[in-house]
Amino acid sequence: MNPVHFTGEELIDMAVRIEENGFRFYTDAAKAAKSKSVKDTFAMLAAEEKEHIKIFAAFRKLLSDKGSFGFDPYGEEAELYLKALADSEVFTRSDAGAKLAAKVKDERQAINAAISMEKDSLLFYYEMQKMIRGKDKVVLDKLIEQEREHLRKLTVLQKDLG
Repeated sequence: MNPVHFTGEELIDMAVRIEENGFRFYTDAAKAAKSKSVKDTFAMLAAEEKEHIKIFAAFRKLLSDKGSFGFDPYGEEAELYLKALADSEVFTRSDAGAKLAAKVKDERQAINAAISMEKDSLLFYYEMQKMIRGKDKVVLDKLIEQEREHLRKLTVLQKDLG
């Protein structure tokens, strides 16, 4: 059986979906948080996710051939599949932010939860390396670079907390 191969366009669609889910997660978590420091931390993370959506969308300019689908000739079915895949991997439940924020007792726990979720995003992209077409790997490399930077910022915040 041939492995599934995604185009760069499809990968960007998944990445944007993951970032949109992350934005909702952090926004809900900020609303539900009780302490100001946790609220501020989640609000900052939501802003980062929103910025990533813009950056990832700009990566479309790097694509080698925009409109083609690498694994399914039926565009609507492909779109639904990609949405389900992204939703099943990272930032999956729309109510998860509020539930997590209710459990978070301090900023350290908030940062640790965020680091865990960002690592999950990176893991998803590393798995995608096996499935993306060779000529679109530059797009995946840029996505991974952006997520690593987000994780780096979070680990700096974590160190600053002591």
